[in-house]
Amino acid sequence: MKKGMTAVSFLVIASMMLWVTPATALSGQSNANKSAKGEMKQGGKEAKNAGKSLGTDVKQGHVVKGGKDFGKHTANSAKHVSKGTAKGTAKGAKTTAKTTESAAKTTGNAAKTAGKTTGNAAKKTGKTVKKAVTP
Repeated sequence: MKKGMTAVSFLVIASMMLWVTPATALSGQSNANKSAKGEMKQGGKEAKNAGKSLGTDVKQGHVVKGGKDFGKHTANSAKHVSKGTAKGTAKGAKTTAKTTESAAKTTGNAAKTAGKTTGNAAKKTGKTVKKAVTP
């Protein structure tokens, strides 16, 4: 009975892993100075740790503890990935705004206004994603 419940619990949790975007991060606090690439790497490392902790705990017969650890690591992974996305979006928005602004000098004020609007919209999107993930 116990082995059957363990197997079913493991399958349910393993199937949940497929729904999670694997993007790694180490356990612990995120460094504000990390680049978008660094945040994405951290997210992947955290997802790897999620699977390892789940497997170890289930193997030792601690299915509930494994699920709890898996959830914590998955949350940290998602946090790092979203921060990386926000940073990447903000950087892209700045680059787009700068490029559009230089092109606007030759084409006129209409293009300049549109570029700034686009850049601001992209920045707002990045900030919204960051706020949604930061607890």
